[in-house]
Amino acid sequence: MADGGDAPSTSGGPTPVAPRVVEYDPITGVPSEFNEFLPPDCPEYKKWKSAQEGGESLEKLTLKDKAGADVEKLPGGKVKKKTKPQVILSVAQRQKTKSTTTVAGLELFGVKLSEAGKLFGKKFACGASVVKTASGGEQIEMQGDFLHQIPELLLKNYKNITKDDVFYVDMADGKKKKNYFADGDDDGDDD
Repeated sequence: MADGGDAPSTSGGPTPVAPRVVEYDPITGVPSEFNEFLPPDCPEYKKWKSAQEGGESLEKLTLKDKAGADVEKLPGGKVKKKTKPQVILSVAQRQKTKSTTTVAGLELFGVKLSEAGKLFGKKFACGASVVKTASGGEQIEMQGDFLHQIPELLLKNYKNITKDDVFYVDMADGKKKKNYFADGDDDGDDD
């Protein structure tokens, strides 16, 4: 008897439910009922709110709001600083007497890394190659310690690189970046 009662319901199967049609707001890209729940500092929310209020919101804007519209904010309300391009030099020990010198950031100044690598290789009589970094960028790696010769060569051959742009990583000081041409330089050159 139980089989007879279940047979009609399983043979017909459950009735399919029609899919819902969700209309997305063209300004924010989310369903219309979620617009009011967007974060107030979100650019989509600001666009939606200004469209709701019409032209009234233009009078409410202050100079700070107009200037800060294109500034990217980080979590916690911090403003992301625009960094100046830098050439970063570092020396790493491979074995007891072997070391490698790394030059990063040259591509930010429009320098072709392959040409710069050839120049370094010829000038210092060493092996120099362009290597990809873990972050996806590229840098020049040379065999040997040329930390004190590279900055002068960079300034001489590339006019768009200035003394303020050349930094080195001080491994003895906990991997801090320091300007190579800062006044506290201890090169031993008193000439």
